[in-house]
Amino acid sequence: MFHFAISIIIQSLKEAELNGVPMSDPNGLLCLVHTSLVLWIADLPEQHVVACVSSRYSPISTTATEQFGESVPSPAHCHEAILDAIQEACRLCDPCDIATFHKLCLASFQPNSIVIPFWSDWGDACPLIFLTPDALHQWHKFFFDHCMCWVINIIGGAELDCRLSVLQPWTGTCYWHNGISTLKQLSGREHCDLKKLLLVVVAGAFTPAALCALRALTEFIFLAQSIFLYDETLHSLHEALRQGKNGPLEHFRIPKLELTLHVKRSVCAMGAPYQWSSDITERCHITHVKTPYHLSNHRNFHEQCCCFLDC
Repeated sequence: MFHFAISIIIQSLKEAELNGVPMSDPNGLLCLVHTSLVLWIADLPEQHVVACVSSRYSPISTTATEQFGESVPSPAHCHEAILDAIQEACRLCDPCDIATFHKLCLASFQPNSIVIPFWSDWGDACPLIFLTPDALHQWHKFFFDHCMCWVINIIGGAELDCRLSVLQPWTGTCYWHNGISTLKQLSGREHCDLKKLLLVVVAGAFTPAALCALRALTEFIFLAQSIFLYDETLHSLHEALRQGKNGPLEHFRIPKLELTLHVKRSVCAMGAPYQWSSDITERCHITHVKTPYHLSNHRNFHEQCCCFLDC
């Protein structure tokens, strides 16, 4: 349903990509523009849906769940490989038999039972290229969901909250006087401030190996958000990720951590990941949806949000 709906919405863009459409540039000159699919900003579950890949695999590589902890990336999902796998699944089973077709795809193929991806006839669109790293969901959320849990499991939530609460408040930096161990969600600003403070807070309570792993993962996240990434920066990213996987855990089979192996390839193909983050759109969700609704009569939520967006 998702791919069918998106195909209807973007039909004019596909036609423009094929035939071109005249548009004026900032200087007023008329140009023939082909609207190719360059980028699709999405979190991990949506990336699986867009790439037509089962959640047991990486959305941009052939890596399976049991291989997520490996330090060498697997071959990438390319446009042709995904479509060939879909065709092979359709040859073995009738897609109209939804239940059987879905079971076949999950058992023998990586595609998640999608028959016609919306990007299949959109020029040279390839999920390997247009699915770029998202700093908010892949790095900030990873740090909060995993690294924070490691800290809480090692030193305890009460101890972490106590150490954060006694810090001297700084202007321009978030301050958690009630602690952070019981929070379920943070804003993008709070995620960044937490990474600046957490290493200092846990110093003395972590073993050297665990502290080194946490520092390396934190360094990777900050380096990956650089506006300019040179060869030396990419090498530092690789080294930080290698050190980050030398921690005390038994395995690192974490989907979001596996995606970090492909940051270098994405940087070389699409530029700095900082420009592709979903921070702006997530912020617009607050300013354009939640805040106006709180000022309304709290009736007909979806209708009121759509009317506000149309203004």
